[in-house]
Amino acid sequence: MTSFDPYEPDRRPEPAPVWQPPQAYYPPQPYAAYPVPYPMVRTSGLAVAGMVLGILALVGFWIPFADLLLGFLAIGLSWAGIVQSGKPGYTGHGMAVAGLICGILGVLPAIIVMLFFFGLFAAAGAACGLAC
Repeated sequence: MTSFDPYEPDRRPEPAPVWQPPQAYYPPQPYAAYPVPYPMVRTSGLAVAGMVLGILALVGFWIPFADLLLGFLAIGLSWAGIVQSGKPGYTGHGMAVAGLICGILGVLPAIIVMLFFFGLFAAAGAACGLAC
């Protein structure tokens, strides 16, 4: 009877070495270059402000003096936004153009409405005279 000792290593014969062809030496590869980071792109705040004020001017064209103020601010800020978005690192050219168009379209009816109301008040004052 054979005794089995679990702590004794196996006594198997080692396999015969197999011939392998010599391998070519490849030098270690250099580290990969870091990817070029994308440039930091920001949206022009002037373009956003011009677009918001242009939309407000377009909606509130019936408010006499406030709309002219909003419209002219929208035109100025949008123009500055177009200039700023042309510089590298800034976007928002489309918003600036939209603000410019909305500002112009908001100022034109506001001027017409103001001339109409001032014409009405002037006509009413001339027709009534001092008795009204």
